[in-house]
Amino acid sequence: MKGLINSIEPFGTVDGPGIRMVLFLTGCPVKCQFCHNPEIAWGGKGQHYSPQQVLDKYNRNKSFYRKGGLTFSGGEPLFQGEFVYQCVQLLKENKVHVTIDTSLYCDEQWMEKLIPDVDLWMVSIKAATAELHQKLTGRDNATIINNISKLNRSRANMLIRHVIIPGYTNTEEELLKLAEILKKLPFTPTLELLPYHTLGLHKWKSMGLTYRLAGVPDANVKDIERAKVILARQGVAFHS
Repeated sequence: MKGLINSIEPFGTVDGPGIRMVLFLTGCPVKCQFCHNPEIAWGGKGQHYSPQQVLDKYNRNKSFYRKGGLTFSGGEPLFQGEFVYQCVQLLKENKVHVTIDTSLYCDEQWMEKLIPDVDLWMVSIKAATAELHQKLTGRDNATIINNISKLNRSRANMLIRHVIIPGYTNTEEELLKLAEILKKLPFTPTLELLPYHTLGLHKWKSMGLTYRLAGVPDANVKDIERAKVILARQGVAFHS
């Protein structure tokens, strides 16, 4: 069994705790209009690795990862669910801390099989209302919310991430709906707000893709703080 990996970041610091090796897996079923890695999500390019090759590559810099580990990102890593599952089994045999950065728009069988061995789930909610999620990603968010609920009921360690897009995901309606989703969960997860940016715009152009959010400004500190105030009033806890 081999997986298609677009690229590897050997010393990542923003994709889970500590210093980590980050695997960016090719492929994604969601068509986010604000994707900053379109070449990974839909480009179809990469190098094939076996689980043993992933572990071997990790072990080359193992001393740097003592307080970190390995993160599966993408794209959508669970788009290659069987490969990720096989990798995780081998990594846990070697006591590696595993994080999965995912939208949870995936086949729930792989999520369920991975639950016992994944140390941290970083789950992105692209939009809280079904209508805006459909507009921004081309997909309904019912599957994602259902999978979040299942994952949460298992008491998995989960961090919810949400990109603040001015004029889209920062409206009061969206933020109140997001708070509602989180408060319905039996074990309320922490939330991390990420500012929307256009750093990946040149990638869309180079791939001949139309960037439909052209003209939307990057989110600033005030945008994030305003969203935090609205969410905090609803009892949402933030990732520190």
